[in-house]
Amino acid sequence: MGLSRLFRNLYGITLRLTKVTPGEVWHPDVRKLEVVDEKSGVIGWIYADLFARQGKPSGAAHYTVRCSRRTDDDDAHHDLDDAWDEGALRAIQLSDKFENAHRAKIPGSEGVFQLPVVVLLCEFTRPSVRKGPTILAWHEVLTLFHEMGHAMHCEFSDQ
Repeated sequence: MGLSRLFRNLYGITLRLTKVTPGEVWHPDVRKLEVVDEKSGVIGWIYADLFARQGKPSGAAHYTVRCSRRTDDDDAHHDLDDAWDEGALRAIQLSDKFENAHRAKIPGSEGVFQLPVVVLLCEFTRPSVRKGPTILAWHEVLTLFHEMGHAMHCEFSDQ
């Protein structure tokens, strides 16, 4: 991937294709990329939904599904300890179990952060056996770099 090589040379960041769990993506064309820092490891994820299809919104966009934020000081004063019934506490524990798998200590930053999740949406022509691989027109290359710039800004933001 050319973008991954560019980001590695500029920022020490690579994009690594990773598996999705059943039900994690909304269409089989969607690819999940780990954003990997050479020093810190995984710092976030990008879901790339790049090809046009019927029923998909037109245009290109970046959506921040979950931003990075510090999580170890969410309730520093324990204000919420008595505010929940048992059912709510069980639901929170399940949510915490998922969230804890998506948190990290970021070197050089104090605290623990939830890792960002971004969706990158484009409407490029789908590759095919008959037509071959997708070749982007210049304006599509500009669009991809523009939207990826938004996505990487979110990935690099640690607070």
